[in-house]
Amino acid sequence: MKRAILAAAGLVLLSACESVPHPHEHGISTDPHGATSFTTADAPLPESAKTPKGEAIVRDADGRPYTHALLGEALPPLSGEMADGSTFDPASLTNWTIIHVWGLWCGDSMADAPYTAALVTAIEQDPDLDFLSIHTPFNTDRTAPEDMFGKHGSVAAYFESKGYSFPTLIDEDAGLRQALQINWTPSYLLVDPDGIVRGYRTDLSVAKGEPVKDFLKDVARVKAERKNTEAEQTSPVASIGPDGAMGVTGVIPFNTISIRAAFSGYEVVPDKMTSEGQAYPVFNIVAETDTRPLYVVESDWSLGQVYRVSTTHPDVAGPNGEHVGTYRLSDLPESDRAGCVEGEDTSAGLLMCNEMKANAQFQRVFDPLEDDSDAVLVRMTYYPSASKSPD
Repeated sequence: MKRAILAAAGLVLLSACESVPHPHEHGISTDPHGATSFTTADAPLPESAKTPKGEAIVRDADGRPYTHALLGEALPPLSGEMADGSTFDPASLTNWTIIHVWGLWCGDSMADAPYTAALVTAIEQDPDLDFLSIHTPFNTDRTAPEDMFGKHGSVAAYFESKGYSFPTLIDEDAGLRQALQINWTPSYLLVDPDGIVRGYRTDLSVAKGEPVKDFLKDVARVKAERKNTEAEQTSPVASIGPDGAMGVTGVIPFNTISIRAAFSGYEVVPDKMTSEGQAYPVFNIVAETDTRPLYVVESDWSLGQVYRVSTTHPDVAGPNGEHVGTYRLSDLPESDRAGCVEGEDTSAGLLMCNEMKANAQFQRVFDPLEDDSDAVLVRMTYYPSASKSPD
């Protein structure tokens, strides 16, 4: 509370910081459910959120917006002159970037300045995150220097007096403010490397807890979520058939380097399998979002190479699009059923349907239903060398 009172003192005479003024003290939030936290495109609004009469924007009691129109949308083109006199280079926005929109005329922006400075210092330690400040006028009618910069005369002079150093783009005519659909100053936008707005928040000075640290935690969370989403979208489709299993399309060495290369995009986990009382090493191939192995890779230690790759995972697709647990023997083409034989030993009671291609073998294993009316697929296996496959 003390920091808010100090921030508000002497600032209440500055201009309102929103497109449609609401009476409030600068640097203070009076709404217990105020719009003072980070939000994303899919975040729900609080039950108390309301749209003021005559507006289209959902705000809290002090006028702060709960969300932003550009969330999930592409950032509009930015151009103009920087506070240091250089020309802004749009090509510089290639990283995750926090864009800070503010004004010297705005009391809330002035209250936020020390927090912004701390944020910039923290961002400088993160090579995957950049910062861009945009100084904007209140609207198109207040673009004269005395309206935009007041007693300071310029952003550069203000920075010099305070010891701040933000890379700042000057919005001379409120064109950037309009393009960015800014309805509150200050505003912070989180933009990804593809130029999509992923997050939004208002003033740091009115937030509870540790505003700068909490904001950066929110940014890290969104970055991690996007990374996971992109990994899922780029991961190759898990498949198996007579041509191979993922990158295992023939005989390869049984070692970590070869297995990781063959199953790029998946986690390779060393494990052990027990057979006839003896334990021997295997590799489990696991997706990041699952704990159940997609594949199990076994070795032929006499030759130091992969013996077979098998799967019982329902997400792995066979050559005909079949999946374990749903595909039936009756779905198998008659020509392929000709290669089915009854299993022996540990496979007794199962049907082993073999398909040869070159020197490799692909095997489907079916478990008959209780009434013997059909059989369901329970395993698929690829043998790189048919000479080493079971009879």
